[in-house]
Amino acid sequence: MGDLYRGQVFASFINKTFSAADRIADVAGGHGEVSFFLHELGKHPTVIEPKPTGLPGWIHKVLRKRSKREGRLVQLDRLQRLQLSVEDVDLTPFDLLVAMHPDEATEPALRRAVEFDLDFAIVPCCVFSMDGARRSRDEWSRYLASLAPGIQTAQLPMSGSNGVLWRKN
Repeated sequence: MGDLYRGQVFASFINKTFSAADRIADVAGGHGEVSFFLHELGKHPTVIEPKPTGLPGWIHKVLRKRSKREGRLVQLDRLQRLQLSVEDVDLTPFDLLVAMHPDEATEPALRRAVEFDLDFAIVPCCVFSMDGARRSRDEWSRYLASLAPGIQTAQLPMSGSNGVLWRKN
């Protein structure tokens, strides 16, 4: 993801919109940027990321340094990470599924949230449709919205792909 500000903005949106959510599945969460900020807000996120990373150093280096400087490094050990794809995770323990620019995991994450009747917030970026159809970004967002009744949209105050598809049951 690269820009830590985006992770902080998305975490703030999640906290405001889904204030009661505690156990959060952070799909395609990479180096834990969104989860780090959710944890700072008192949530219990779990990164679900199939790509291997070295443990315990999987959390973004800048965030580890910041946490150490502020005397909170022990708390980082509480961030959970599953090296699995979203299709292989039992989502029953979670209150909410979130995904920020999850690339190939966008549609599977949305479909799994619907399957488990979970609240969700997804910020799609690149178009990786499971059916292989070529779509523009606008068409991609409309297609994703068609997969979940009651879906809403919002724009985050950040650069780049900033449209959130979300649903709160």
